[in-house]
Amino acid sequence: MTAMPGTIRYCTTRDGVRLAFRSIGQGSPVIKAANWLGNLQSDAEIEATRHWVDAISRRHTLIWYDGRGCGLSDRDVGSISLDAWVLDLQAVIEAAGHERFVLLGISQGAAIAIRYAARHAQRVRGLIVYGGYVRGVHHQGISQRTRFLFDETVRIAELGWGSNARAFRDLFLARMLPGASESILSEYDARYRNTVSGVMAARYMQAFYEIDAREDAARVACPSLVLHVEGDLTILKREGELVASLIPGARWVLVPGENHLPLATDPGWPVIRREIDAFLENLAAGEDAAAPPRLTSRQREVLVLVARGLTDKGIARQLALSPRTVEMHVAGAIDALGCRSRSEAVSRAHFWKLLP
Repeated sequence: MTAMPGTIRYCTTRDGVRLAFRSIGQGSPVIKAANWLGNLQSDAEIEATRHWVDAISRRHTLIWYDGRGCGLSDRDVGSISLDAWVLDLQAVIEAAGHERFVLLGISQGAAIAIRYAARHAQRVRGLIVYGGYVRGVHHQGISQRTRFLFDETVRIAELGWGSNARAFRDLFLARMLPGASESILSEYDARYRNTVSGVMAARYMQAFYEIDAREDAARVACPSLVLHVEGDLTILKREGELVASLIPGARWVLVPGENHLPLATDPGWPVIRREIDAFLENLAAGEDAAAPPRLTSRQREVLVLVARGLTDKGIARQLALSPRTVEMHVAGAIDALGCRSRSEAVSRAHFWKLLP
């Protein structure tokens, strides 16, 4: 049973972390992976973020949550890593009760959504990535000096994030919202400075630097939209381009502007809103209009084993066929389902309930 609009609920992850999540709107579900500084009590209220909530919940059910260590969720937690954040997303998905949905990943939430989509293709109808990345700075070939500077930022964050003085947070905000007015920056700082402790801020930043979801991105099989602000100083454009290049068939849209999280008054916001609306509408129209494809019993049999991760040689041994024959059946299934890859074919077959 899903939550009533606006209701804040709680769930527990497999490793025992209690998470707060919220549901607003009506319609097909869009589930947003958590990103740092999320706060359920502020996201739908302050000027820097509320237009995102309004835009998506106007026609869809938006579900989002405070990640472990943040906001209304448990603050004192053990593991902080990409896999731990995926556990958070899994817990919210199960508690929300939706069988299929669109995933939204913003900033480091992109890697969370991408890893989940790669591992649960049968449940993800579509993927929207905004301002995201799949490799942290420690995987970007940076120099030792640059690495030292990033590591020093972690140390400073632990000392300065939760303090009354805005000095450190101003450095962060200057890169995230360089085009924002002082009133917006002040409101943002006042609402979010206590979302995480200094210790947790440092742990989060260290984990950001270690993210590597490049292999996951290459296994995403659902329709995908990747948006990125051209002048983003927090996550550089090249990282968004990399995401789009790795996800098979992803639509890449470069948005004008400089704020990592565009304000409603930014030139790129109408582009973002238009692209997301069109993506969601086309996704629904395509699913509604399409007739169930037909697969032979052998094609289904082969796809089941592909879904389990077997190679052509492994499938051939199990079914007493030649690898060439297996390859032909896989190709036939891909063609019958109108797909471009094996992973996409498995996802589409699950959607049509053609596989057990």
